[in-house]
Amino acid sequence: MRAISWTQKRNSTSYSLVVSRIDLVPPAANVIELFEDACADLGLKAHRGTLSKYPESTHWHITLPRSKGTLEATWWPTNHVLWLEVRNHRSADWMPAAIAKLVEEF
Repeated sequence: MRAISWTQKRNSTSYSLVVSRIDLVPPAANVIELFEDACADLGLKAHRGTLSKYPESTHWHITLPRSKGTLEATWWPTNHVLWLEVRNHRSADWMPAAIAKLVEEF
């Protein structure tokens, strides 16, 4: 796991953000379907989109229904990488167990 932090000043107010990235080992094929199935098996809802920063990527906002917090995941087939991200302002108590299960799966 890698933690990234930075501080941004806006209108003389300082904001601090910490992002933890967890790299997963993607399967050789069917990454999107397998990842979404793994989330569903954990009772999580995966909202699919993309990130312009990573061309041809698939990006998810993962939530536990009726709970706070959003876990992010990105699949970038160009480099065959799959990772999870936890942002400090979006973390929640359900995430450590969900992350552990996804790490086991991938």
